[in-house]
Amino acid sequence: MEERPDRSERREAEVREHLANERTLLSWIRTGVGLISIGLVVERAGALAGVQDASIGASGIFGVALALLGCLTLVIGTAQFLRNRRRIIEGDFTPAVAAYLVVVAGSMALAAAFVVYVALQLLP
Repeated sequence: MEERPDRSERREAEVREHLANERTLLSWIRTGVGLISIGLVVERAGALAGVQDASIGASGIFGVALALLGCLTLVIGTAQFLRNRRRIIEGDFTPAVAAYLVVVAGSMALAAAFVVYVALQLLP
């Protein structure tokens, strides 16, 4: 016969889950702020180099796209934190991968666009 955990053990487990959820939120925040920062650097680097492909410039487009992806990461991370918090309290936690896939897909799309852009610049 299996022993049921007592109330204090369940409470300790719940506290550990909440702390892990908070650490995950901090990782989302670090990722979002990093993407925003890189976006600002990319945009400013193009402006400093005097690159003018179009009225806004390719570096401006990539920079803004990275900053928007960073903002989206912050929103998704916060929403996931709140959802996980509610599910931990209810005792009904099921992990979701959709949030991760959105950020990964956005990052890959930006990386692919950048590779195509650089390849077109290198062609005669």
